[in-house]
Amino acid sequence: MPGPSRKNNRPRSRSAGAAIICLLILCASCGSQPSPTQIPTPTIFHPSPTATSTDTATLTPSTTPSPTPESYARQIPILEYHYTTYHFSDDVSMTTEWFQSQIRWLAVNGYTTLSAEQLSAFLEGKNTPAKSVVLTFDIGTAEHDDFSNNIIPVLKQYHFHALFFVVTNMINDACGVKNKVCWEELKDWSSQGLISVESHGVYHPDYVTITAAQQREDAGTARQIITEKMGRTPIGFAFPYDSFNNGAAQVIKSIGYQFALAGNTRADRSVHLGDADRYFLPRVYPYSNPKIYPVIYGTSGKTFDQLISSDSAAQYVATATPQESPTGTVTPQASATEPQSYIQFCTKINQMVNAQDRLHALANLPLSTDISAQTQSKLSKPVIFKPSCNVIAGNVPRGIVLHATRGTLVATIGEFQQPNATSAHYIIDRDGQIYQMVPEGLGAFHASCGDSRSGCIPSCPLCERPDGAFLQPYLQSVGIELVNDGQLVDTTAYKGLIYEDYLTSFGYRYWEDYPDAQLQALVLLVNDIRARWGIPLDLVVGHYRINNNTDPGPALNISWYRTGNPPRAPIFTGP
Repeated sequence: MPGPSRKNNRPRSRSAGAAIICLLILCASCGSQPSPTQIPTPTIFHPSPTATSTDTATLTPSTTPSPTPESYARQIPILEYHYTTYHFSDDVSMTTEWFQSQIRWLAVNGYTTLSAEQLSAFLEGKNTPAKSVVLTFDIGTAEHDDFSNNIIPVLKQYHFHALFFVVTNMINDACGVKNKVCWEELKDWSSQGLISVESHGVYHPDYVTITAAQQREDAGTARQIITEKMGRTPIGFAFPYDSFNNGAAQVIKSIGYQFALAGNTRADRSVHLGDADRYFLPRVYPYSNPKIYPVIYGTSGKTFDQLISSDSAAQYVATATPQESPTGTVTPQASATEPQSYIQFCTKINQMVNAQDRLHALANLPLSTDISAQTQSKLSKPVIFKPSCNVIAGNVPRGIVLHATRGTLVATIGEFQQPNATSAHYIIDRDGQIYQMVPEGLGAFHASCGDSRSGCIPSCPLCERPDGAFLQPYLQSVGIELVNDGQLVDTTAYKGLIYEDYLTSFGYRYWEDYPDAQLQALVLLVNDIRARWGIPLDLVVGHYRINNNTDPGPALNISWYRTGNPPRAPIFTGP
């Protein structure tokens, strides 16, 4: 739980650097026209022999056979670009040559680029050509010359279409001013069939940290501005910083947008036919480090062509089994984030002085969840990543510690992402939404004994090594925060669920109760962690079993029958 009591438990020094990378990419999507009943016939570029012969050897042409006319896409990748010389860090970079080579590879290998309307139709379950791809560009900086001299000419050369997601206050009315793109240029490029202009908001705020009214104002105003300037209503929206929650997704839907992009939302980076997650769709990041390119950073060694051809490639509708990559091997499921790499990236982020730069870096880290694919399929909502750099190397979990936030979700995430603060591996909101903040292989500062063993209670089950030597709880446990207000002093105006503890545990009679959706997500998450780390149920404990904290309170009856009002059977059963 965030707050002074938790911060006081944080170690005064850390031996290992902390963790995270910001993988750029804000992104976007569009606005509000009705979905078409029929997809306009897409243009498939057929390169001339000259184009094929001059293709560089950097990217290997796909060995996938050309699709037949009756073949359709089951899944497609959405590529996220900014501009061709984008450089956020050594590992999150793009060059003009890489960009041109990637787009040329798509053309040479017969890919179709979709418009916003065609993407919306695909999400409705309409037939879409196999080997389709969506090109997206986030326009929030003054890079007019790069768009005019590099990006637009490449789109023209290959007869490709792209979605431009614009931060409206970064688009000028007058052209040729301060290297900013202007509305007249966007209208001209749109009239040529090269782009459609979609929405990235007005001011680029983090939608998790603002109110629903502020979300509606930003996204709604941007939609109106684009409609007035372009003569077309945007149908897609891209969350600033790729940051969203279920409430923000519902706001975007209610405004009239037909889909929204939220970046690295799940291990499966493809968008699926009739995708149920249409208001938090994933995108593929094509960035890398000059030392490893053509391997794309964060893809377990895949080059751009392998990434598009396997992990995120369009598959034929008739195919329902795992697909082979161009090398003939079955594409593996994405693995969890490698702890040492996470720490290296966090070290860079911790050197950032500007708070907004740090937030941007954290919000866009391509973190892979530790939760198994089987458990993910049972969750009501996909896992959302909200990385924290308050980590330490050396965690080997043999227990799970449960906490209550004693505050809002937004406040908790905000604290955990502050430098030199507390953290946890997971947060579970009241609606069952799970947020992962730290890889399980790293320690999160969720439970501590301070400077010595005496800082924790004598019966603490996670404060010592097997040989009896002192070891901090955060180096042998996974921490899970449950959004919950904890003890309630005055219940007369309280609108949440209330549990009355007849035993007045910890000196209080009334506590916020935990809703069913939150408990269901907790059971799935805890059992998944237990199975992977071999943790027994008796080492799934409340924070009060570690030190003198009261969370998660008596309302969370882990493995015992709860008396009081209302009573409840044990949340967890079995060994």
